[in-house]
Amino acid sequence: MRQHRKLTIDERRQIIEARAEGTSVKALARQFGVSRRTVYNTLNKAQGAHPALTRTISLRVSRRELAGFKDGMVKRGITDYPAALRSLMGAADVLLRPADQSVIDQIQDWGAEIKTHGTAINQVARKLNEAKLRGRPIPFTVEDMTTIRTFAGFFVDFVEDFRTLWEAKQAAMTREVDKALAGLATKGPDP
Repeated sequence: MRQHRKLTIDERRQIIEARAEGTSVKALARQFGVSRRTVYNTLNKAQGAHPALTRTISLRVSRRELAGFKDGMVKRGITDYPAALRSLMGAADVLLRPADQSVIDQIQDWGAEIKTHGTAINQVARKLNEAKLRGRPIPFTVEDMTTIRTFAGFFVDFVEDFRTLWEAKQAAMTREVDKALAGLATKGPDP
């Protein structure tokens, strides 16, 4: 049975540098007379070489939340869930930034327009309800019909504009997530 030898600190440094320059794991294992697993372990330890700068966190999630996270990672070909979480946490400043001022302004404009149209519709409804309660003929005028049609037109435009805005924001968020997770997709075995 083959004896496993321990790498020196200098050999570990050489492995890390050579791998960073593109040398294959197989070639490094052959060069240093160790298994590929030893080379991978050396590289993995090097990635976590600053334990004082890192923190371990504990997190409880529901089965549904975990399944949703795993599903999102599987769709991107990612199997290293801790690395994915670290990448997403690293991109939190981008992913969780507040909405652009132009979006906020657009939503406020929609809110003001909805309030204006809502007030006009309420006046028509109040007039019709009062007439009905007093037993009078329903005073529905051409202006009332115009008010309702104007609101209906606004509502159709609003739904389309909101859908367009929502889809653009979703696409931008997906691009940011993909950017944060770039390079984590499972690759084939190293030659």
